[in-house]
Amino acid sequence: MRIQQGFLTYNPTLDRYEIDYQQTLGIIANELLLQLLLKSRKYLKGRLLDLGCGHRPYALIYDSLVDMSIGTEVTFSPHGTHAADVICFAEYLPFRHQQFDTILCTEVLEHTTNPFQVMREIERLLKPGGHLIISVPFIYPIHELPHDYWRFTIYGISMLCRNAGLEILHTYTKGDLVATILVLGHQIAMRTLGFVNHILQIDPPLFSYSKVRWLICQPQWWYLKASRWLQQRLSTITNNTDVVADYSISYSSQ
Repeated sequence: MRIQQGFLTYNPTLDRYEIDYQQTLGIIANELLLQLLLKSRKYLKGRLLDLGCGHRPYALIYDSLVDMSIGTEVTFSPHGTHAADVICFAEYLPFRHQQFDTILCTEVLEHTTNPFQVMREIERLLKPGGHLIISVPFIYPIHELPHDYWRFTIYGISMLCRNAGLEILHTYTKGDLVATILVLGHQIAMRTLGFVNHILQIDPPLFSYSKVRWLICQPQWWYLKASRWLQQRLSTITNNTDVVADYSISYSSQ
């Protein structure tokens, strides 16, 4: 039996998480972020704040690991607010100081008007020894218009964290050149389909059909399969297992 939360599904029998292509066509971006979050499970504990939680897909991962969680959203979120506990801006979070052991902030900072203030709020809310897990896009098309304001290099996001008084224990990049090309290619395909739908007045739109969605996702699935195979081969050759260092800031780019 599969459990679903937003675009994320979980199979308890196989202990496997998957991205549902019927809910999102951004397979690569979401899958790579999922892999980083699964590596970060040891830091998901205590009281957790999920900033910009959307449909709260990652609750499938953290619900069994934390004592309690709170999700926030803004009124104009394209994902809706039904899964959020608190409606507020990330720049002004209505919680007392040092309330959370873990703060999760995935693909949110680029949509805030003042990321410096957001980082100060995060630092204010973290308990001593708490952890922030944060991801931001880098090379990625404008999305969720008109609330898409920033792109961060690994140096930019690191600077934001340090200026807020956070200690960076580790940083990651998400994806590579091929992944970036595929993500951009996916966006071009989606916008082309949107243009065709508009010109030909197709209703329902082409990308609502399961077979069309399956076809769009094929290059992304093949890339992920090839990437996993290569990682397994390298692990076998070097006789190493995957070790993740302790960290409080996770940076990811697309």
